[in-house]
Amino acid sequence: MIRVVTDRSKPDSVCFERALRAIKDGQLPPGVAERVWGGLGSGLPCSLCGQPIHSSDIEIELDGVGTAAAVRFHSRCHHLWQQACARVSAEADH
Repeated sequence: MIRVVTDRSKPDSVCFERALRAIKDGQLPPGVAERVWGGLGSGLPCSLCGQPIHSSDIEIELDGVGTAAAVRFHSRCHHLWQQACARVSAEADH
C-alpha cells in the first residue's frame, strides 16, 4: 500500500510557512524545475519537512533547479512548496 500523505503531525499551515521561509532564505528553489520525477520513497529526508520518505510513500524529486543538493519531497510537501512558490512570485509582482 502506498501512502500519499505523510507527517500529519505538522499542520499544513506550519509546513507552508516553513516552505515560504526556506524559499526566501534560498534553502529551497523559488520555482519550477526542468524535470520532476516521481516514484516510491528512497528513505532519504524530505527537503521541506526533514522526515524520511519511506518506500511506502510517494517521493517527488526536482531536477534542474540550480541547487547543489537534490531536492525531494513527500507528495504533500511538494504541493505545499508549489503553493509557497506561487505566493512568493505573487508578492514579487506587487
